[in-house]
Amino acid sequence: MHPWQLARATVLPGGVTSRHQFWLTDSLPAGARNIHRVYPPVTRLGVFLQGDATGEGGCSVSSFCSSIIALESGGYRLYYTAYSRGFGAMWIAVAESNDGLTWERRMLGQHRHDGNDTNRLVFDDFDAKQDFVGQPQVLRLPDGSWRMYFWHHANGYRYTLAHSHDGLRWRIDRPARWTFIDSGMNGKARLENGWEPDGSLPAAESAELWRLKALRTNDASYVYFNDALNRFEYYAQWMVPAHPDRRVEVDNCSQVHRYIQRRLSEDGIVWSVPELVIMPDAQDSWDLQFYHLAVQWHEDWMVGSLGHYRVEGDQQTQDLELVFSRDGKSWHRPLRGGFIPRPARNSGARDREGIYPPNAWIDEGDTWLCLYTGTPVRHREALSKDPAHTTAIMGARWRKQRLIGLAAGKVPGGFLSDVFCPQGGTIRIEADVRGWLRAELCDVFGRKLPGFHLMDSLSVEASGGPETVLRWKDRPTTPFRYDMVRVRFEFSDAELYSLSF
Repeated sequence: MHPWQLARATVLPGGVTSRHQFWLTDSLPAGARNIHRVYPPVTRLGVFLQGDATGEGGCSVSSFCSSIIALESGGYRLYYTAYSRGFGAMWIAVAESNDGLTWERRMLGQHRHDGNDTNRLVFDDFDAKQDFVGQPQVLRLPDGSWRMYFWHHANGYRYTLAHSHDGLRWRIDRPARWTFIDSGMNGKARLENGWEPDGSLPAAESAELWRLKALRTNDASYVYFNDALNRFEYYAQWMVPAHPDRRVEVDNCSQVHRYIQRRLSEDGIVWSVPELVIMPDAQDSWDLQFYHLAVQWHEDWMVGSLGHYRVEGDQQTQDLELVFSRDGKSWHRPLRGGFIPRPARNSGARDREGIYPPNAWIDEGDTWLCLYTGTPVRHREALSKDPAHTTAIMGARWRKQRLIGLAAGKVPGGFLSDVFCPQGGTIRIEADVRGWLRAELCDVFGRKLPGFHLMDSLSVEASGGPETVLRWKDRPTTPFRYDMVRVRFEFSDAELYSLSF
């Protein structure tokens, strides 16, 4: 495991099985009654970094599709996107932090504003203008070298590749190598004269147009190196022609709908054809689209921050929906909506209209820290020239082993866990209990084990925070170590998030 790679910092190493059980699929567990799913409590931490018009010439900063890297010397480096007033320019900037909470701009000596040094990156050997680049995806490869993918928005959007030896001075291949082109320019799938060649074109030009069509994508892209499978993985929007029943004219790309594609690559340069991995279904609202997918590997799950985009005119809001997968291709969506709560529109909060994720969360031990972008304007207004559109990089925190909870109200509910092997001899839960919770230890068929009935359970009451050990009178669970068991839960006015063993 490469320590810089925060997105895979808590993935289980090969040959190790998880000691946690989560409930992250679309189906409720066996025997479920009177329960429903909930997101964990999330603490919003306010603004971490905002635009500095005097220091970097920008009034908006964004961690959306940007990268957080753990440094070998300790602390973190953030590669983010900054915008000038009126959206006249866009560039990539650098900040660093010892703890992930307090960030300082790293002055680079590469670009000056009003005569002052800035934290703005300048790419060497780049023939094109550098006043409209952003959304940096920064990776370190197994050989220790640095690679960056970023969007160059000029003469058609190009996803461009850069290299570095230290992560601060970047060089573009000559000529500039680009891996994808943006099919969403002005909401149309086109490149110059169009995608499909016609009979008037020479064979070589037709072949080139077909090659370019295979590379079409959109911005809002996330790139990861999967060290377990030794491959690069790419997640981004895929645009399909708008269906009349789902079209919303106020959207900035009303001609298309946005869903999520995945591509794979051995070298991060030549990519597979796209797979459509997430699109709306019958349980979703009629106008829902998906704007992005950032991925966090945790234990034996992939946890995605899915861009939940309500397109209809009175909303135009962006939220982060947690989705879950074992393979990156089939995704579960147990809850449909945002897990970081957005404040009310009349609150004046910076993140009241949209929340966008970075490439990874920061592992704080018992908690996750997410440095998200908050925006106070609706999506249709995001491309306006309004200088008051000031996004900021903000923070949120929640307990690490709390992703999706199963909740019961005043009427008691319950369910039966999956089979597991209690390796440690004790069984613990992550739960918030205001009422009560009891547990029953069972064999693999769900039959009660003598002495571990519900009537023998020591009720968990008024519990929250750290893990709680399940107990049955004076009987230890140690004799069941390395056996196969299940737990039947019954609880009232409580949320249960995970089971550990």
